[in-house]
Amino acid sequence: MTEPRRPNPRLYADPGYDEPDDLLFRENDLFEDADEHGHRRHRRADRHAPPGRSRRRGVLTVLVLLAAAVVAAAAWVVVPKVSGLFAADDYAGQGSGSVTVVVSQGDTASDIANTLVKAGVVKSAQPFVDAAKTNPASSGIQPGTYRLRSHMSGAAALALILQPSSRCTGCDLIIPEGATVFEVEKGLDQKLGAGQAAAVHRAITDVSDLGVPLGYQAANGPLTSVEGFLYPATYTLDPKASPADLLQNMTGRFAEHDRATGFAQDAKALGLTPYQALIIASIAQAEAKYPDDMAKVVRVILNRLAAGRPLQIDATSRYGAMVNGADPSTVSYAQYDSPYNTYLHDGLPPTPISNPGPEALQAAVNPAAGGWMYYVNSDAEGHLFFTNDENAFAAAAAACRANNWGCG
Repeated sequence: MTEPRRPNPRLYADPGYDEPDDLLFRENDLFEDADEHGHRRHRRADRHAPPGRSRRRGVLTVLVLLAAAVVAAAAWVVVPKVSGLFAADDYAGQGSGSVTVVVSQGDTASDIANTLVKAGVVKSAQPFVDAAKTNPASSGIQPGTYRLRSHMSGAAALALILQPSSRCTGCDLIIPEGATVFEVEKGLDQKLGAGQAAAVHRAITDVSDLGVPLGYQAANGPLTSVEGFLYPATYTLDPKASPADLLQNMTGRFAEHDRATGFAQDAKALGLTPYQALIIASIAQAEAKYPDDMAKVVRVILNRLAAGRPLQIDATSRYGAMVNGADPSTVSYAQYDSPYNTYLHDGLPPTPISNPGPEALQAAVNPAAGGWMYYVNSDAEGHLFFTNDENAFAAAAAACRANNWGCG
């Protein structure tokens, strides 16, 4: 251990200089010899401070403690009130009455909260958002129509939305993959009521007003049908929306898919127009059940087009019958007179024949590799058999008919 440093004697070299009386510690006090037990003893030089100085220090300490107590008490009273000035407005309780609100696809908690504010369900958005942040179940809120109440607290509104019974399942319209424009129209009629049927028909036949993406043109002029653009999904029927609004929501979803996947660009890379690729996707959707088979159906279509052979696809003739208002089950697909009869007419049909889903759209621009010219159902589960041999196709078709696998 090193010896403690002592004051520099040069500081006091002047013989006339007296060591200050008010040094806090003196040299001998800090470095006293150890006692008999080996412990050092320390002694303050001024063991007894002047009485006046002690009293002043005591009074000052009391004043500081009193001031701290006053500040703490003020904070206890004031801080909650100040915090309240900045707290978001919120209703109290469970609310009353009935309010219908729509949660759209892709809505965030903030989007939903703003919708609730506009509908008068909650007073401000933040309490709902705060409640959602602390409830993991809020991430599972589904698009749809919900029945809530007026003047609910944010927490109460969230709790009610999370109850399955609050969602109006009858307010949703499901467009399955492969549905036709006629089936979509019928579904809208059923949901909106007979009084809206005429408006639905006007809207669904006014293609120019439905927001079909740019770049999709028919071979012989403007589009005549919205078929193919009504993207399959579950749609919430906003009671305030017109039939045209609802249909534009469907074409808007198709446009989103087109942009996200680059469908139109991929079609052009194959030497197809976007509309031709959409027609092919609609045929693959109608003919095949499984994605792998869809990609092979697309290849058969492309192979037959390249060879200048008619497609000879039953689904196109069946659709032609529906366009003419005929029962498809009563017509001969090979003989029925229609522009959609691909036994009688070469090339693609004039429009899509269904509204294809994402798998069929993907298959249309990503065809499988193969030289197939024919396909037919090969089992009761809907798998297809593909071949480029006419005799093998004839045998497979006979087996399909014999086993009632859907070959007619």
